[in-house]
Amino acid sequence: MEYVKAGRSGLKLTIITYGSALTIGTESSDPGYAATLIDTAWDLGIRSFDTSNNYGNAEHLVGNALKKYSRHEYVISTKVSWPIGETPYDRGLSRKHILWAIENSINRLDVDYIDIYYAHRYDSDVPMEEIITTFNSLIYSGKIRYWATSEWPLGALVECHNICEKYGYEKPIIEQFIYSYAVRKSEKNGVMNFCKEKGIGMLGFSPLCQGYLTGKYQDGIPINSRLAKSEKLSYKKTGDFYTQYKSVIDFFLSVCNKYSVSPIVLAIKWCVQNFVYPVIGASAPFQILEIVKALDNEIPQCIMEELKSYSLGENE
Repeated sequence: MEYVKAGRSGLKLTIITYGSALTIGTESSDPGYAATLIDTAWDLGIRSFDTSNNYGNAEHLVGNALKKYSRHEYVISTKVSWPIGETPYDRGLSRKHILWAIENSINRLDVDYIDIYYAHRYDSDVPMEEIITTFNSLIYSGKIRYWATSEWPLGALVECHNICEKYGYEKPIIEQFIYSYAVRKSEKNGVMNFCKEKGIGMLGFSPLCQGYLTGKYQDGIPINSRLAKSEKLSYKKTGDFYTQYKSVIDFFLSVCNKYSVSPIVLAIKWCVQNFVYPVIGASAPFQILEIVKALDNEIPQCIMEELKSYSLGENE
Protein backbone atom coordinates (compact mmCIF):
# COMPACT_ATOMS: atom_id res chain seq x y z
CA MET A 1 0.00 0.00 0.00
CA GLU A 2 1.44 3.33 -1.06
CA TYR A 3 1.74 6.23 1.40
CA VAL A 4 1.11 9.86 0.46
CA LYS A 5 1.84 13.08 2.32
CA ALA A 6 -1.07 14.94 3.86
CA GLY A 7 -0.60 18.22 2.04
CA ARG A 8 2.61 19.98 3.00
CA SER A 9 2.66 18.46 6.47
CA GLY A 10 5.05 15.73 7.52
CA LEU A 11 2.20 13.26 8.06
CA LYS A 12 1.85 10.34 5.67
CA LEU A 13 -1.41 8.51 5.05
CA THR A 14 -2.05 5.35 3.14
CA ILE A 15 -3.47 6.20 -0.26
CA ILE A 16 -6.77 4.63 0.86
CA THR A 17 -8.42 5.61 4.15
CA TYR A 18 -11.02 3.32 5.66
CA GLY A 19 -14.01 5.31 6.92
CA SER A 20 -16.81 4.15 9.21
CA ALA A 21 -19.69 6.38 8.08
CA LEU A 22 -22.97 4.43 7.72
CA THR A 23 -21.27 1.10 8.49
CA ILE A 24 -19.55 0.60 11.84
CA GLY A 25 -21.79 1.97 14.57
CA THR A 26 -24.67 2.69 12.20
CA GLU A 27 -25.38 -0.39 10.12
CA SER A 28 -24.13 -2.59 12.93
CA SER A 29 -22.94 -2.16 16.50
CA ASP A 30 -21.55 -5.68 16.65
CA PRO A 31 -17.88 -5.54 17.76
CA GLY A 32 -17.19 -8.61 15.62
CA TYR A 33 -18.47 -6.84 12.51
CA ALA A 34 -16.26 -3.83 13.25
CA ALA A 35 -13.21 -6.01 13.89
CA THR A 36 -13.72 -7.96 10.65
CA LEU A 37 -13.78 -4.77 8.57
CA ILE A 38 -10.87 -3.13 10.38
CA ASP A 39 -8.78 -6.32 10.25
CA THR A 40 -9.47 -6.74 6.53
CA ALA A 41 -8.38 -3.15 5.88
CA TRP A 42 -5.27 -3.67 8.00
CA ASP A 43 -4.31 -6.92 6.27
CA LEU A 44 -4.57 -5.12 2.92
CA GLY A 45 -2.13 -2.45 4.09
CA ILE A 46 -4.51 0.35 5.10
CA ARG A 47 -3.19 2.34 8.04
CA SER A 48 -5.47 5.41 7.90
CA PHE A 49 -8.84 5.19 9.64
CA ASP A 50 -11.59 7.82 9.73
CA THR A 51 -14.57 8.14 12.04
CA SER A 52 -16.66 10.85 13.74
CA ASN A 53 -18.47 11.58 16.97
CA ASN A 54 -21.80 11.60 15.10
CA TYR A 55 -21.49 8.12 13.52
CA GLY A 56 -23.49 6.31 16.20
CA ASN A 57 -21.06 4.50 18.51
CA ALA A 58 -18.44 4.17 15.78
CA GLU A 59 -15.66 5.77 17.80
CA HIS A 60 -15.92 3.13 20.52
CA LEU A 61 -16.11 0.26 18.03
CA VAL A 62 -13.28 1.51 15.81
CA GLY A 63 -11.04 2.23 18.78
CA ASN A 64 -11.71 -1.21 20.22
CA ALA A 65 -10.99 -2.93 16.89
CA LEU A 66 -7.66 -1.10 16.57
CA LYS A 67 -6.53 -1.96 20.12
CA LYS A 68 -4.58 -5.02 18.99
CA TYR A 69 -2.31 -2.90 16.80
CA SER A 70 0.59 -0.68 17.87
CA ARG A 71 -0.71 2.88 18.26
CA HIS A 72 2.17 4.50 16.38
CA GLU A 73 1.56 2.34 13.30
CA TYR A 74 -1.76 3.88 12.24
CA VAL A 75 -3.48 7.22 11.84
CA ILE A 76 -6.90 7.76 13.41
CA SER A 77 -9.04 10.77 12.62
CA THR A 78 -12.34 11.88 14.09
CA LYS A 79 -14.53 14.95 13.86
CA VAL A 80 -16.43 17.66 15.72
CA SER A 81 -19.17 20.16 14.78
CA TRP A 82 -22.02 18.01 13.47
CA PRO A 83 -25.06 18.10 15.82
CA ILE A 84 -25.08 15.20 18.27
CA GLY A 85 -27.88 16.48 20.50
CA GLU A 86 -30.67 19.02 20.79
CA THR A 87 -29.03 21.89 22.66
CA PRO A 88 -26.74 24.65 21.32
CA TYR A 89 -23.91 23.01 23.28
CA ASP A 90 -24.20 19.76 21.29
CA ARG A 91 -22.92 21.17 18.01
CA GLY A 92 -20.71 23.67 16.27
CA LEU A 93 -17.17 24.94 16.65
CA SER A 94 -17.29 27.06 19.78
CA ARG A 95 -14.38 26.56 22.15
CA LYS A 96 -16.83 25.21 24.73
CA HIS A 97 -18.12 22.49 22.42
CA ILE A 98 -14.76 21.51 20.91
CA LEU A 99 -13.06 21.09 24.29
CA TRP A 100 -15.96 19.00 25.57
CA ALA A 101 -16.15 16.90 22.40
CA ILE A 102 -12.43 16.11 22.21
CA GLU A 103 -12.42 14.62 25.71
CA ASN A 104 -15.37 12.42 24.85
CA SER A 105 -13.84 11.29 21.54
CA ILE A 106 -10.52 10.41 23.17
CA ASN A 107 -12.36 8.41 25.84
CA ARG A 108 -14.55 6.55 23.34
CA LEU A 109 -11.61 5.74 21.06
CA ASP A 110 -9.59 4.83 24.17
CA VAL A 111 -6.43 6.49 22.87
CA ASP A 112 -4.03 9.03 24.34
CA TYR A 113 -4.29 11.34 21.33
CA ILE A 114 -6.01 11.75 17.97
CA ASP A 115 -3.88 12.12 14.84
CA ILE A 116 -6.24 14.31 12.79
CA TYR A 117 -9.15 16.23 14.28
CA TYR A 118 -11.63 17.60 11.74
CA ALA A 119 -13.80 20.67 11.94
CA HIS A 120 -16.75 18.74 10.51
CA ARG A 121 -18.54 21.50 8.57
CA TYR A 122 -17.96 25.22 9.00
CA ASP A 123 -19.71 27.12 11.79
CA SER A 124 -20.36 30.74 10.77
CA ASP A 125 -21.62 31.60 14.28
CA VAL A 126 -18.13 31.33 15.74
CA PRO A 127 -15.31 33.83 15.03
CA MET A 128 -12.60 32.26 12.90
CA GLU A 129 -9.93 33.23 15.44
CA GLU A 130 -11.75 31.22 18.11
CA ILE A 131 -11.89 28.14 15.89
CA ILE A 132 -8.24 28.38 14.91
CA THR A 133 -6.85 29.06 18.37
CA THR A 134 -8.92 26.27 19.92
CA PHE A 135 -7.61 23.66 17.48
CA ASN A 136 -4.09 25.02 17.92
CA SER A 137 -4.40 24.70 21.69
CA LEU A 138 -5.29 21.02 21.24
CA ILE A 139 -2.16 20.50 19.16
CA TYR A 140 0.05 22.19 21.76
CA SER A 141 -1.56 20.23 24.60
CA GLY A 142 -0.82 16.95 22.80
CA LYS A 143 -4.45 15.87 22.48
CA ILE A 144 -4.26 16.02 18.67
CA ARG A 145 -1.38 16.00 16.22
CA TYR A 146 -3.01 17.91 13.33
CA TRP A 147 -6.29 19.58 12.52
CA ALA A 148 -8.29 19.58 9.31
CA THR A 149 -11.54 20.73 7.76
CA SER A 150 -14.39 18.93 6.01
CA GLU A 151 -16.79 20.39 3.45
CA TRP A 152 -15.82 23.97 4.25
CA PRO A 153 -16.84 26.65 1.74
CA LEU A 154 -14.08 28.43 -0.15
CA GLY A 155 -14.54 31.74 1.66
CA ALA A 156 -14.06 30.11 5.06
CA LEU A 157 -10.97 28.24 3.90
CA VAL A 158 -9.44 31.44 2.53
CA GLU A 159 -10.14 33.36 5.75
CA CYS A 160 -8.78 30.53 7.89
CA HIS A 161 -5.52 30.18 5.99
CA ASN A 162 -5.00 33.93 5.78
CA ILE A 163 -5.30 34.28 9.55
CA CYS A 164 -3.03 31.28 10.16
CA GLU A 165 -0.38 32.67 7.83
CA LYS A 166 -0.60 36.16 9.30
CA TYR A 167 -0.20 35.07 12.92
CA GLY A 168 1.81 31.86 12.54
CA TYR A 169 -0.90 29.47 13.65
CA GLU A 170 -0.96 25.79 12.73
CA LYS A 171 -3.08 25.47 9.58
CA PRO A 172 -5.50 22.68 8.78
CA ILE A 173 -3.54 20.14 6.74
CA ILE A 174 -6.46 18.51 4.89
CA GLU A 175 -9.81 19.42 3.42
CA GLN A 176 -12.10 16.40 3.13
CA PHE A 177 -15.02 16.76 0.73
CA ILE A 178 -17.42 14.60 -1.24
CA TYR A 179 -15.74 13.59 -4.46
CA SER A 180 -16.18 11.11 -7.27
CA TYR A 181 -16.30 11.20 -11.06
CA ALA A 182 -20.01 11.98 -10.72
CA VAL A 183 -19.87 14.55 -7.91
CA ARG A 184 -17.16 17.15 -8.56
CA LYS A 185 -18.49 20.30 -6.94
CA SER A 186 -15.03 20.94 -5.50
CA GLU A 187 -13.72 21.41 -9.06
CA LYS A 188 -16.28 24.12 -9.78
CA ASN A 189 -16.54 25.98 -6.47
CA GLY A 190 -12.83 26.78 -6.23
CA VAL A 191 -12.07 24.51 -3.27
CA MET A 192 -9.88 22.09 -5.22
CA ASN A 193 -7.86 24.85 -6.85
CA PHE A 194 -7.35 26.56 -3.49
CA CYS A 195 -6.16 23.31 -1.92
CA LYS A 196 -3.67 22.77 -4.74
CA GLU A 197 -2.45 26.36 -4.50
CA LYS A 198 -1.95 26.19 -0.74
CA GLY A 199 -0.66 22.64 -0.54
CA ILE A 200 -3.66 21.38 1.41
CA GLY A 201 -4.18 17.63 1.30
CA MET A 202 -7.43 16.46 -0.28
CA LEU A 203 -9.43 13.42 0.83
CA GLY A 204 -12.68 12.47 -0.89
CA PHE A 205 -15.56 10.55 0.64
CA SER A 206 -18.11 8.65 -1.49
CA PRO A 207 -15.56 7.96 -4.27
CA LEU A 208 -18.00 5.44 -5.80
CA CYS A 209 -20.93 7.89 -5.60
CA GLN A 210 -22.84 5.83 -3.04
CA GLY A 211 -22.29 2.74 -5.19
CA TYR A 212 -23.75 4.13 -8.42
CA LEU A 213 -20.37 4.21 -10.16
CA THR A 214 -19.95 0.45 -9.61
CA GLY A 215 -22.87 -0.21 -11.95
CA LYS A 216 -24.58 -2.41 -9.37
CA TYR A 217 -27.87 -0.51 -9.62
CA GLN A 218 -28.26 -0.94 -13.37
CA ASP A 219 -30.42 -4.04 -12.99
CA GLY A 220 -32.33 -3.07 -9.87
CA ILE A 221 -31.54 -2.63 -6.18
CA PRO A 222 -29.25 -5.34 -4.74
CA ILE A 223 -30.43 -6.79 -1.43
CA ASN A 224 -27.44 -5.69 0.65
CA SER A 225 -26.88 -2.34 -1.04
CA ARG A 226 -26.95 0.99 0.80
CA LEU A 227 -30.12 1.94 -1.06
CA ALA A 228 -31.86 -1.24 0.08
CA LYS A 229 -30.81 -0.51 3.66
CA SER A 230 -31.83 3.16 3.63
CA GLU A 231 -34.62 2.69 6.19
CA LYS A 232 -32.37 0.77 8.56
CA LEU A 233 -29.62 3.36 8.24
CA SER A 234 -32.05 6.31 8.47
CA TYR A 235 -30.22 7.68 5.45
CA LYS A 236 -32.29 8.76 2.45
CA LYS A 237 -29.70 10.59 0.35
CA THR A 238 -28.52 7.55 -1.63
CA GLY A 239 -31.82 7.42 -3.49
CA ASP A 240 -31.38 11.03 -4.62
CA PHE A 241 -27.93 10.58 -6.10
CA TYR A 242 -29.02 8.93 -9.33
CA THR A 243 -31.72 11.56 -9.86
CA GLN A 244 -29.19 14.35 -9.38
CA TYR A 245 -26.27 12.85 -11.30
CA LYS A 246 -27.96 10.49 -13.77
CA SER A 247 -26.36 11.79 -16.96
CA VAL A 248 -22.78 11.75 -15.69
CA ILE A 249 -23.20 8.33 -14.04
CA ASP A 250 -24.61 6.90 -17.27
CA PHE A 251 -21.75 8.43 -19.27
CA PHE A 252 -19.16 6.98 -16.90
CA LEU A 253 -20.65 3.49 -17.11
CA SER A 254 -20.85 3.74 -20.90
CA VAL A 255 -17.11 4.48 -21.03
CA CYS A 256 -16.44 1.47 -18.78
CA ASN A 257 -18.48 -0.74 -21.11
CA LYS A 258 -16.82 0.69 -24.21
CA TYR A 259 -13.32 -0.12 -23.00
CA SER A 260 -14.21 -3.20 -20.88
CA VAL A 261 -12.80 -1.52 -17.77
CA SER A 262 -13.98 -2.31 -14.24
CA PRO A 263 -16.09 0.61 -12.97
CA ILE A 264 -14.56 0.28 -9.51
CA VAL A 265 -11.05 0.46 -10.93
CA LEU A 266 -11.83 3.49 -13.07
CA ALA A 267 -13.69 5.33 -10.28
CA ILE A 268 -10.86 4.86 -7.78
CA LYS A 269 -8.12 5.67 -10.28
CA TRP A 270 -9.98 8.84 -11.30
CA CYS A 271 -9.81 10.12 -7.72
CA VAL A 272 -6.19 9.18 -7.21
CA GLN A 273 -5.05 10.72 -10.49
CA ASN A 274 -6.67 13.96 -9.37
CA PHE A 275 -4.83 13.78 -6.03
CA VAL A 276 -8.06 13.32 -4.08
CA TYR A 277 -7.36 10.27 -1.97
CA PRO A 278 -10.40 8.05 -1.31
CA VAL A 279 -12.11 7.56 2.03
CA ILE A 280 -13.97 4.31 1.49
CA GLY A 281 -17.07 3.25 3.43
CA ALA A 282 -17.19 -0.41 2.43
CA SER A 283 -19.63 -2.49 4.44
CA ALA A 284 -18.17 -5.90 3.54
CA PRO A 285 -14.62 -7.29 3.39
CA PHE A 286 -14.82 -8.18 -0.31
CA GLN A 287 -15.61 -4.55 -1.12
CA ILE A 288 -12.46 -3.37 0.64
CA LEU A 289 -10.45 -5.95 -1.31
CA GLU A 290 -11.93 -4.83 -4.64
CA ILE A 291 -11.08 -1.20 -3.96
CA VAL A 292 -7.52 -1.88 -2.82
CA LYS A 293 -6.89 -4.17 -5.81
CA ALA A 294 -8.08 -1.34 -8.09
CA LEU A 295 -4.88 0.55 -7.24
CA ASP A 296 -2.79 -2.06 -9.06
CA ASN A 297 -4.38 -1.30 -12.42
CA GLU A 298 -3.09 1.12 -15.04
CA ILE A 299 -5.66 3.09 -17.02
CA PRO A 300 -4.74 4.19 -20.57
CA GLN A 301 -4.63 7.96 -20.89
CA CYS A 302 -7.13 7.89 -23.75
CA ILE A 303 -9.80 6.64 -21.34
CA MET A 304 -9.07 9.40 -18.84
CA GLU A 305 -9.21 11.96 -21.63
CA GLU A 306 -12.60 10.64 -22.70
CA LEU A 307 -13.85 10.96 -19.14
CA LYS A 308 -12.59 14.54 -19.04
CA SER A 309 -14.57 15.32 -22.20
CA TYR A 310 -17.86 15.20 -20.33
CA SER A 311 -19.21 18.69 -19.61
CA LEU A 312 -20.28 18.98 -15.99
CA GLY A 313 -23.64 20.51 -15.10
CA GLU A 314 -24.19 23.17 -12.45
CA ASN A 315 -24.59 20.78 -9.50
CA GLU A 316 -22.04 18.12 -10.42
